Amino acid sequence: MSAPDAVVPRPVSSENFAPFGKVYDLMGDTDSAVIWTAGEGWNDGFTRTPLIEGAGHLGITRGGGAPWSCAAMERHPGTEEAIFCAAEPVILAVAPASVAGAPHRDDIEAFVIAPGQAVVMHRNVWHDACRGLSGPAPYYWMAICGLGESPWVPVEGGPRLVQAAQGQYP
Repeated sequence: MSAPDAVVPRPVSSENFAPFGKVYDLMGDTDSAVIWTAGEGWNDGFTRTPLIEGAGHLGITRGGGAPWSCAAMERHPGTEEAIFCAAEPVILAVAPASVAGAPHRDDIEAFVIAPGQAVVMHRNVWHDACRGLSGPAPYYWMAICGLGESPWVPVEGGPRLVQAAQGQYP
């Protein structure tokens, strides 16, 4: 059971993540934004267009586990940012892109990204570091680095708990 004011993450989909960016499903074999190929004993898929605009850098973050208190967020005005997990599902907390100096706690939403999925956040979307769904988990990210600072700022209105609902995820 989650706390009354907690943000409960939803499995990410193209529809529910649309205000924040794009979703690619590289495991489902049905995403039209992915080109599928197969051979004897293997199959694969790759994005029809480059994952992000520009020559991005690949990084890895080792995030803690849920639940957590989302107290600060960052945004990137000069680049999109792609997030994809290594082996375990991760939770991404986001708030809408805005010109405000900080995201508001009431605007925070959270999404579960499963192995084989990638999300690409639009420029200026506020986001926290991802956390593992069932414990600490590493995840990969891709963005253009060296474009200036992306300061972490406190969430307006105070921290917001992000807590997964037990039994809700595959």
